Amino acid sequence: MRLKKKKDNRKTTAILAAVVILGIVLGWRYFISNDTVAILKKDQPQAQTDSNTISQPIEKPADSGLEKQDTAIIKGDIHLNPPLDYNELEKDETLKEMMETRKEASGVGNSLDMIVKSDESIIIGGSKVSMREILEKAFTKTGEVYQEAISESGGSHPGKIKEYGVHVVQPGDNIWNIHFNILKEYYAHKGIKISTMADEPVNGGVSSGVGKILKFSETMVIIYDLIEKKVVENINLIEPLSKIVVYNMKEVFTLLEEISYDNVDRIQFDGKNIWIPAKKS
Repeated sequence: MRLKKKKDNRKTTAILAAVVILGIVLGWRYFISNDTVAILKKDQPQAQTDSNTISQPIEKPADSGLEKQDTAIIKGDIHLNPPLDYNELEKDETLKEMMETRKEASGVGNSLDMIVKSDESIIIGGSKVSMREILEKAFTKTGEVYQEAISESGGSHPGKIKEYGVHVVQPGDNIWNIHFNILKEYYAHKGIKISTMADEPVNGGVSSGVGKILKFSETMVIIYDLIEKKVVENINLIEPLSKIVVYNMKEVFTLLEEISYDNVDRIQFDGKNIWIPAKKS
């Protein structure tokens, strides 16, 4: 009887142990399963958000209007003057009146066809060219640098607007007579009449004072070929309607202002430099 009771107790203990172990296993699996589901549920929205973020195309930000505003500012700052059309000079009354006003202010007349500012363009025949292009090429020839100021908008313009006299070469023109006509008109504006023979040599072939001024003037002008789009080195090769003679009005008239016509024959010129006698105080 005692042996049977011990066997029953062992059997009961084993069953209980098995139940406890099974309970532990089932409980462990239950908690693990719940934790996994919780983790998956917790991570799923984030994963979905990340997936949506990656898969959705990047949208372009709405136009703030700054780009259009910047463009408007540039258009406002860079003002392009309409070209001055030599072909319409006699037909366009507004253009004709403007040229006459400019020439009168400079003290010249028909010796120059146009007075053009450094920020303007001209049309002659079928050719259009800006003064900026002419000046850039002329400065390149002399090894100098053509400087410009840069505006806040990024546009460039000459640091100071200057005026240039333009003579369109015609049949029968020569560079000497072009210079002489300008000189005669300038002095006529000052009330001084110059003889048509004033440029002729004196004293057995010595250049007159006027002749020396004209020779020096050749170093101050730009001869521009409208067809070849370049500055011409040989000023004696000028062709009708294909070339223009360009004068820096300030340089020319600053020189002439320094000369007292009473002392004009005392001027010295060595082919490059000119010496002008001082004015009487």
